[in-house]
Amino acid sequence: MKKLINDASAVVREMLEGIARQAPHVAILGNENVLVRQALPEPSKRSVALISGGGSGHEPAHGRYVGSGMLSAAVCGEVFTSPSTDAVHAAIHATAGDNGALLIVKNYTGDRLNFGLAAEMARSEGIPVEIVTVADDVSLRGRIERHQRRGIAGTVFVHKIAGAAAAQGRLLNEVAAIARRTAENLGTMGVALDGCTLPGAEKAGFHLADDEIELGLGIHGEKGVERTAPMKANELTETLLANIIEDLALKSGERVALLVNGLGATPEMELAVVLRDAFESLKRRNISVERAWAGTFLSALNMPGCSISVLRLDDEMLALLDADTEARAWPGGGAVNHHILIEPAGTAPASEIGAAAMDDNGRAWSGKIKPALEAVAHALIDKEAILTELDSKAGDGDLGASMKRAAEAILAVPPTALVAPDKALAALGMALRRAIAGSSGPFYATALVRAARILADHPHPTALDWAAAMRGAADAIGELGGAKPGDRTMLDALVPAVDAFERELKSGYDASKAWAGAVSAAESSAEATAHMTPRAGRASYLGARAIGSPDGGAVAIACWLKALQPYIAAS
Repeated sequence: MKKLINDASAVVREMLEGIARQAPHVAILGNENVLVRQALPEPSKRSVALISGGGSGHEPAHGRYVGSGMLSAAVCGEVFTSPSTDAVHAAIHATAGDNGALLIVKNYTGDRLNFGLAAEMARSEGIPVEIVTVADDVSLRGRIERHQRRGIAGTVFVHKIAGAAAAQGRLLNEVAAIARRTAENLGTMGVALDGCTLPGAEKAGFHLADDEIELGLGIHGEKGVERTAPMKANELTETLLANIIEDLALKSGERVALLVNGLGATPEMELAVVLRDAFESLKRRNISVERAWAGTFLSALNMPGCSISVLRLDDEMLALLDADTEARAWPGGGAVNHHILIEPAGTAPASEIGAAAMDDNGRAWSGKIKPALEAVAHALIDKEAILTELDSKAGDGDLGASMKRAAEAILAVPPTALVAPDKALAALGMALRRAIAGSSGPFYATALVRAARILADHPHPTALDWAAAMRGAADAIGELGGAKPGDRTMLDALVPAVDAFERELKSGYDASKAWAGAVSAAESSAEATAHMTPRAGRASYLGARAIGSPDGGAVAIACWLKALQPYIAAS
């Protein structure tokens, strides 16, 4: 398995050195893999020390939570392995003053044993030490007692709240009490989309097929409690939240903090979608989300997936969550925006695009154009996966999604916008301009606007008028993008189709047969792009490496031209 490491046996130490270089308030404690706050006051003036840790591989936990207002020290074991008793003991000696230390321990056997023994050693030396164990994994409810559950991402909430309490100068028993209350009002549940791979390992600890996900996983690459079929984000979010809410017995009217945590290989895009769905689910239950965060807070190396943590709040916890900290990984903020939508000034709603009064002539045109456009839309939706695959080989892979959005925009164009050919094309151009980002939107919108202008003086266009509009559309695309036939772009299907349509019409064929020739030319020309070296667009960056598969934009042209074929009348 490819990794950016030097030596698997030295990866933790080298990681800590890299972390410390970025944080002037942090230092490594001698030969121990422990990160501690620098420049602590003399022992008699120190606030309660907060110490946490565990196996490495959960970054940014725990090292990046070291700083005033959060942890005094993070004790880092080898990857997914509890740190030694001596390392924990050294961290206590380095950071605890007269007010003692609170150890925050995730509920794993190795962590409990080593942190517990270190605490006993420190107490025997006269250092006051309390331990708070976090067991927030609700996936194990009904199987084992709460105190036996695993500690996972919700632990970060305990770090933040207890750290802020310690920074206020509260006594050890008070800091421990608020930490325990936080842990008792906390629930977390996660899902893995695949396994993770340890440094030096050849493969992941477990692998999930494309039709599998793992619910209720831990954070050490271990399997979850249930393997099931993939779900949409909102369904999965609801599954996780329902377990958490039931376990915490949350009621309507209560207040919570929400944490959506990535497990190491989940894009921020997906985490934001989950947060959105979680917020809506809690809102439907009349549970008020006072603070919310989405990001990677406690990972499992490179595992794809996420967890959701919900913390029942009171005023004291909320104030401590809001308190400042210098810990680099805590994002701060968390305030919830309850008004996320405003209407852009001077923009008509999409439903009003091209709307016009319908007379008999308008109804006739709308009746012809609407089913043809629906056929185009459904053809593009059916082609999404193929277009995505083709574009991924030579571009950024967004063409399938763009064409699907185009299809959805086409389906949403109201019949009242289709009362004449030029008006229909103009409305389509506006709809696609709004629906498609990237390059496809401007190209199609420009083409349609040019074609609409050409047909503006032809209320009842002939087949040759339509051919002239198509030629104008192709010219507009070339002028806008600077491409020409032979450059391996959408024009390599569109221009041959226009040429064939015009040629067949001028040879005496009716529109239906001429269109069939245009479709054939587009399909064969699109296939021929597989042997072209791209000279325009993003694919041109690949040069000869793009050869071997046809251009996605050209294939899309052939797709919608073919979809229109049954709707082209003979005359």
